[in-house]
Amino acid sequence: MSAILTVNQLIQREQYLLNQFYQNLRAVIRRLTDDAVTSDALITLEKELDNDLSWATAHRVELALVEYYDEVSLLTEWRRRLAEIGSLPMHVAAFYQEQMQETNIVVLRSLMSRLVSDLQWVIESKRVIRFNEFRMRRNVVLMFLGAFVLFFTPTIVRIFFGIEFENLRFYYIFTAATSGILGATFSQLTSIQSRVQAATIDQVRAMSQLGYILARSVVGAGAGLIMFYLMQSGLLSGAFFPAFIHTVEALLQHQQDFEALSKNAYGISQAVEASYGIGTLVQPAQGLSLLIVWCLLAGFSEKMIPGILTRKAKKAVDSAD
Repeated sequence: MSAILTVNQLIQREQYLLNQFYQNLRAVIRRLTDDAVTSDALITLEKELDNDLSWATAHRVELALVEYYDEVSLLTEWRRRLAEIGSLPMHVAAFYQEQMQETNIVVLRSLMSRLVSDLQWVIESKRVIRFNEFRMRRNVVLMFLGAFVLFFTPTIVRIFFGIEFENLRFYYIFTAATSGILGATFSQLTSIQSRVQAATIDQVRAMSQLGYILARSVVGAGAGLIMFYLMQSGLLSGAFFPAFIHTVEALLQHQQDFEALSKNAYGISQAVEASYGIGTLVQPAQGLSLLIVWCLLAGFSEKMIPGILTRKAKKAVDSAD
């Protein structure tokens, strides 16, 4: 409810600013109508404001009014608008700075039209970016919540329906993939602001699409699976990586530990783990946590898995030589 109220407040604020801008335009039109011989054209512009309440109409009328400014009004508006060029791209702002000393009215009117148009473009660009940023944030949050529910599906199914994964290899694969998705969506959620600031309008519009967010999540799932197979194969090993049982001898060595652990009710049934011992974790509780953490990191970082694969490939090539 609070999110809905926030959006409604933003809409109301936008409407208030638009109404205030309309009042300013009407005041300018009335002032110019008293002095100008082209009052019919100005009255037409005022009627256009009455017929349509939108930023597009307001900007169109604002730009049209430049042609009806007298010299005093034109100079005043020109100097006032020059104070706003800080919002323009640097090379465009530099161009207008070079024109500050211009006194020819005809040239100034042309420059003024161009400056108003450029400032309107910046305003509209920011509005489009804000809209797409909101849509991207909404889609990423929905994807993150979906990934969160998917990650805990085995636990939810076990609690409510009493059903467990009997094939632990499938369970590990499922956990690795969903952990990667969770990491990928969390990465998108925490980097929205920085990515929007560094992107163009077209890029922000593309990033806000559900398909783009879904594609990034699929990449996260793939990264989680690759990380799982790298650890299970032994290419990544050490104290901070989970250990897997690969042989019958290793299984028999840890069988006593499994039987003792099977009496504890946590996570997955250890009795099931003992039955499907080959390819399972040596220390199920700790190993599963390490597996989840590494797969989360693989999904979170877009460079982690490519970097590992590049190093492993280089090492394999060097060994072959």
